[in-house]
Amino acid sequence: MFHFGQRQTLIISILIMLFTACLLVWRPDYNFFDGGLITAILLTIFIKKDAATRFMGIACTVLVVVIACLPHKNPNLSEVFIEHFFSLILVISSTLLVLFVKRLYRTMQELNQALEREVEKRTANLELALSHLASSQAELKEALTKEKELSEIKSRFVSMASHEFRTPLSAILSSAALIGKYPALEDQPRREKHVQKIRDSVIHLNELLEDFLSLGRIEEGKIHVHPERISLHAFAIETGEEVQGLLKAGQTLQTDVDKDLEVTSDKRLLKHIFVNLLTNASKFSPAGVAVSWRLWQEDGEIHAIVADQGMGIPEEDKPYLFSSFFRARNVTNIQGTGLGLHIVKRYVDMLHGEISVESALGKGTRIFIHFPNLQHS
Repeated sequence: MFHFGQRQTLIISILIMLFTACLLVWRPDYNFFDGGLITAILLTIFIKKDAATRFMGIACTVLVVVIACLPHKNPNLSEVFIEHFFSLILVISSTLLVLFVKRLYRTMQELNQALEREVEKRTANLELALSHLASSQAELKEALTKEKELSEIKSRFVSMASHEFRTPLSAILSSAALIGKYPALEDQPRREKHVQKIRDSVIHLNELLEDFLSLGRIEEGKIHVHPERISLHAFAIETGEEVQGLLKAGQTLQTDVDKDLEVTSDKRLLKHIFVNLLTNASKFSPAGVAVSWRLWQEDGEIHAIVADQGMGIPEEDKPYLFSSFFRARNVTNIQGTGLGLHIVKRYVDMLHGEISVESALGKGTRIFIHFPNLQHS
């Protein structure tokens, strides 16, 4: 009964008022009807608190008072008094009942609302707990995955280090022993030959250590980007001079970069990226060929290509080029850790750039890099 709309309440009130008014005119001395009228109107007033029902209640109350003042057919005043008295009791009882029911209903509504709020709160807490649980599970899974990868890396490191360090160390040991066997002045060419072997082995060991240390620093999050203004022309000259001594006999480095080209980036990371790529290009190319390096700017980004004329990369190996400790199947006779391109890829990612490779067996390799010029970002 608490879900009537305003229109339905008005219609019911009007019908009750008209019906009771007719009865009061017919039997004004039988005041049970005025009690029924007031009770019905009070019901609508207490159930629906709006102007329309209040107006109907006031109108009906006035109607009852007016009709009560009409002459009564029953001359017995005691009976009229008793009838009015019982009508009053009926009105008061009905009103109290309505108030009780309404209060009970409101209490139920408040309890339901409180219950709904509590359910929503508990549901939110449960969802938050489930979210934290899912996040914890994801973090645990990620941690286990990283631990597994770290364990694999350690195993590969031990295997790679034992193999890669043994060769240059053996060369250093044997060359040092042989130098002592050539004390005469005319043995100088032989001594220089072994000194060069020692120098090459030391350079190789240094490269191995640098790769392992770089990977360790990356995994530990100890490498951060420090942007600065860089003249790429001067940078290319400086990097080329460092690489020049690592080229094979007859190899040349062809650099193409605009003299006015500048970039805001991390010089240290760029140096590591391009020294690695240029030495790789030299390492996997035959003697007497050129290694090219081009730098240019387009659409606010710096683009670079490092190209060689070497052995190329097998098609089936290309998806794994940037994995740690991966080496293509056609370079088993060339020294290396398989970390170079993996570290380059990590550094390029830190600069918010991208790297890709084009290669064909026997036709060489081209590596493309582009990264944002922070002065335009």
